[in-house]
Amino acid sequence: MADRMMPAQAIAATAALLLSAGSTAQALTDPTRPPLELMSVVGSGVAPRTPLQSIVLSSARKGAIINGQFVPLGGTYGKAKLVRITATEVTLKSEGTVEVLQLYPPMEKTSAASGAEGKPEKAVKRP
Repeated sequence: MADRMMPAQAIAATAALLLSAGSTAQALTDPTRPPLELMSVVGSGVAPRTPLQSIVLSSARKGAIINGQFVPLGGTYGKAKLVRITATEVTLKSEGTVEVLQLYPPMEKTSAASGAEGKPEKAVKRP
């Protein structure tokens, strides 16, 4: 009977070790949390680079969310009037100044593969 208790004790000890190892695992992070760069900007009280957060284009309404405030086309944001909306940018016009807010930062065009400029792609035959 003592021979049967040894394997049971070994299994119990192994299970205890495995369970205790899981308790030191890293905590999960929230995938919807904004990047740390934005969190530090919000925490410091400095406005982000572009206040444009979203663009609403539908048959029912057109507008933009700027710094958390919905501004309809023709509406005002501060002293500026929202005069134009596209899929990626909005135009605000105030006393003699025109400001274009972009939803996404401008991107540079690069070649698909580095060092492959001017070379045609090789055809790949598949079975």
